[in-house]
Amino acid sequence: MTATIQETLSHMSNEAALVVDDDGQLVGIVTDGDLRRAFLKNANLLSPVSDYMTHNPFTVSENTARKVIHSMMLKRQIRHIPVVDSEYRPIALECFKYQALDEDLIKAVIMAGGKGTRLAPLTYDTPKPLLDFGDSTILDTILDGLHDNNINDVVLSVNYLREKIKDHVGDGSSHEMNVRYVEEEERMGTAGSLALLSPAPTKSFIVMNGDLITELDYRALAEFHRKHTNDITVCVRRAEVSIPYGVVSLDENGETINALKEKPNHEFLVNAGIYMLEPKIIELVPNVGYTDMTHLIDHALEKGLKVGAFPIIEYWRDVGQHHEMEKASEELINRKRKGPGLIGSVPAYLL
Repeated sequence: MTATIQETLSHMSNEAALVVDDDGQLVGIVTDGDLRRAFLKNANLLSPVSDYMTHNPFTVSENTARKVIHSMMLKRQIRHIPVVDSEYRPIALECFKYQALDEDLIKAVIMAGGKGTRLAPLTYDTPKPLLDFGDSTILDTILDGLHDNNINDVVLSVNYLREKIKDHVGDGSSHEMNVRYVEEEERMGTAGSLALLSPAPTKSFIVMNGDLITELDYRALAEFHRKHTNDITVCVRRAEVSIPYGVVSLDENGETINALKEKPNHEFLVNAGIYMLEPKIIELVPNVGYTDMTHLIDHALEKGLKVGAFPIIEYWRDVGQHHEMEKASEELINRKRKGPGLIGSVPAYLL
C-alpha cells in the first residue's frame, strides 16, 4: 500500500477517505482528525497514510437501515461507517456531520484594519480586504466561508480606509449575517482591538486575520477547542523552508565536518492566523496600545493558561503578498475545475 497523505487529502470528502487494496477491498479509513493528529506527530505530505489510518474499520452491509447506522455511530462514538458489499468492497460512506454551530453561541472577529503595505500599489486606494479575488473580494470570500459554517455574528475590526469597508459590507444582510464594527483610532495589532469589543463575547469565539483564503471546517475547530478545554486554540499549518546552500554540520570540537547536506528542506508548524478564544482571554488585552496575537498568546502561557494547536488540512492561503495572491487566484480556478471531491467512485451520504 503506497498511498500518501497528500493523495488521501486530494480524495478527502465529508471529512474522511476510504483506502482499498488492488482488488478494491476495504482495508482502512482515514478521517480529518487522523490527519490532523498525524501532522502534530511530524508526518508530512509524503508520509504513508497506512501509518495513521484505522485498519479494518467497523462496517455495515448495504441493506442496513440508516437509522440503525446512526444508532451504531452514537453507541460506538464514531462519525464514519463504510458501507460494503458482499466482497467487502466499499459502496458508500455514512458520515455523521459535526453539529452545526449555533450562531447565538459563536461569533467571529475579523482583523481588517491593516494597511496592506506589501500589496501596494493595489492598496493605495483600496483596503486589502476589498481587493478582488475571483469574482468576489477577499473579505466577501471570508464572510461566505463563515456563513457556510453557520457563523453569522461577525465583528470587523477596521482602521485603514474603514469607510470603504463599512460601505461595502454594511450590516451584513447581503451575506445573511449580522456584521458590526470596531473602529481602531490607531493601529492596534492583530489582537489589540479585542479590548474594544462591546458587548464582549460570553462564549468561545473565533479571531482571524482579514487576508486569509481558507476552506477550514470551523465546526471541527470548535469541537477540537471544546474537547481539549483550551483557553486558546491556534490553527497551524505545515510550512517547508528550503535552504539554497549546502548545510555543513560539524562535530563536537567544531572543526571537523561530519555531514554535508545539499540544499535541505525543513518543515515547521506555523501560525495560520486563525484562533479560537475563551472570553477570559480578553482580560489579558491592554485597553490601549498595540498588541499582536503572538504577544497575547505569550501572556496566556505565562499565566499558565492552556493553548492548543489545531492543524489545518483544508485549503489555506495567506494572500498578504503579491505572489501569494497570484497563487491563490490560480488555485481558485483549479479548485473550481476539479469540483467537490469524492472518495474514489464511492458516493458519500450525510446523516
